[in-house]
Amino acid sequence: MPLAGVVILLNTGSWLVLLPPEASRYIYLVVTVTTIILPLSAMPLLKNRSWIHSYLLEDKKERRIPLLVGAFFYLAGAFVLQQVHAPMIFSLFLNASSMIILLMALLTWKWKISNHMAAMGSLTGLILALSYRWLANMEGVLIVLFLLTGVIGMARLKLNTHRPFEIYAGYLIGFTVSFLLIRFI
Repeated sequence: MPLAGVVILLNTGSWLVLLPPEASRYIYLVVTVTTIILPLSAMPLLKNRSWIHSYLLEDKKERRIPLLVGAFFYLAGAFVLQQVHAPMIFSLFLNASSMIILLMALLTWKWKISNHMAAMGSLTGLILALSYRWLANMEGVLIVLFLLTGVIGMARLKLNTHRPFEIYAGYLIGFTVSFLLIRFI
């Protein structure tokens, strides 16, 4: 979802469209490497070490280490973006995402909360917070996000991967952390 957030931010008519193309490419590169490539490349190592048994992470106990690894890489991405003085919103969003992932890792001791819905909540929280913060009209993006959230939530229910509580909790955690951090910091 951080990559989706970057795509939205760099293409929705905010002041970020004024960034030089080289800066936009660098942000895309850092976010892609630290939130997709590195976390995915760690999965075979985790499986080889028997820390996970399946890439699907169906057992809530197996989710902890991959979530912690992901949170580390997200923080690394935020650090890199801060070091090159990229617009603060990108590192702030990665930090918020990392906090959400850490919360999800902690909550997996008790529940199997939906990471998919936490990610959708985080992205929605980002866009809503920025629409208030920057006084930007992002209604169209929000409508699409709400529709996608509904589709993903229904898919998680139909696949019997989560119960309704786990879906609502995931969305609320993602939305709340992202919205509050981005809106008020």
